[in-house]
Amino acid sequence: MASAHQKELQKLFANFSNGLDNEGLAKFINDSELIMRSPARILLARMGLDKSVTAPFRLLDNACGVGPTAAELQDQVDAQVLAGSKILCADFNANLVDILQRRIVMNGWPNIETAALDAQNSGLPDASFSHISINFAMHLIPNPQAVLRDTMRLLQPGGTFGFTVWHKDNEGWLPDMRSCFEALPFEAPFPNPFPMAPHGQLQWTEEVGIEKELRDGGFQKIEINTMTHIVHVDNAEHYLKLFDMMKHWVVNTYWSEESKEKANGVLDEHIVRHLKDKHKNQGWDLTWKMIVATCQKPM
Repeated sequence: MASAHQKELQKLFANFSNGLDNEGLAKFINDSELIMRSPARILLARMGLDKSVTAPFRLLDNACGVGPTAAELQDQVDAQVLAGSKILCADFNANLVDILQRRIVMNGWPNIETAALDAQNSGLPDASFSHISINFAMHLIPNPQAVLRDTMRLLQPGGTFGFTVWHKDNEGWLPDMRSCFEALPFEAPFPNPFPMAPHGQLQWTEEVGIEKELRDGGFQKIEINTMTHIVHVDNAEHYLKLFDMMKHWVVNTYWSEESKEKANGVLDEHIVRHLKDKHKNQGWDLTWKMIVATCQKPM
């Protein structure tokens, strides 16, 4: 069962980028990929899906979002290898799948199919994929153990599973939004520590816990690494644009109706003004801490 945190996130994802034209869609994707694209590149390389791969493969990219993994494959994998491969990008949120489908058509990407599917119970045929990837979702999906079971079922013997999650000590966008909220002249709750695992299973945000979950799930050749990811923010307005959804998530999840009313019409202006002062009207770097995990289904 989804928690209150997860339900609020689902509402926000359901309204992602509604009504964008092609130009607006391109800007939306560019902003999203500032955060998601580089980790996707690292994940694919750890899974053996980069410039070194020479044999066709069958990849399921679960929780695909707007397609950072699919985009990275186009840049990293040889065109002839891609031509012989099959890629299915799936997400629980149909509107994200629709955005990715538009992106596939706009860019002419070959051999990529899309579907609205639940990673906990996809209904796809057994042993139908050589690789399965999940970029930043195992800490969000309500039942990650169900994802492991379905992944094990879907992988061919010896197949590779790889995923990324945020580390429990990750900061990223948090310090700036927290300082903005603390500077408001009314009650504006911001959780500290912030819940990196909205499903409540904190083991998915630390290396030891992830390794145990994968071993308990029957996987082998487990490799887990914690890495730093840097994202540059151009200015205060850019920060607000990048993390507007997270702002809404915190407000809708933690604030009282009275605080929401007081913030109505003034919150965004306050955030921009506060961050311009904090960062002296210049850009700045956000430091993220992520975990990259890969493993294999036994032969």
